[in-house]
Amino acid sequence: MIPIRLFFWVILVTLASCGPSHFYLVRHAEKMDQSQDPPLSPAGQRRAEQLAEKMSSAKIDLLYATDFQRTRQTLQPLADNLNKEIIIYDARDPWLFVRHLKKINRVNLVVAGHSNTIPEMVLLLTGDTVFIEHEEYDRLFLIKKSRGFFKDNYRLTDMTYGN
Repeated sequence: MIPIRLFFWVILVTLASCGPSHFYLVRHAEKMDQSQDPPLSPAGQRRAEQLAEKMSSAKIDLLYATDFQRTRQTLQPLADNLNKEIIIYDARDPWLFVRHLKKINRVNLVVAGHSNTIPEMVLLLTGDTVFIEHEEYDRLFLIKKSRGFFKDNYRLTDMTYGN
């Protein structure tokens, strides 16, 4: 009888310690031009501020961006508000980055990427297919990771933000 109680206690403690993680994936805001590494346009700067406002109550722990001005600038207002550094990740290998994300537990984070890499990351995390149109900058994908007994579960919510 006592081993069964102990077993259930261990299960309850384990489940309580495995709270959900929230991964917010967003394409960079509007860019100035079509050059290789353009900064954000004035509209993109406004959108970055709107993202920071939207995420202000999300209790974000980590910020990730590719090593392009437009992705870093998209997260900079949020980083400033939270007094956090932006961590640079390599956009050339989304699979490797997703492997890193899958190891993270009980953390809320924002990833800024590109119209081709964000859908790939969503697919690798959730199995869901999403598309971002060329002129679409307002999509925000929330992936809620919860720990299961045998595997982690990832649930996608497709949202928008800004004007």
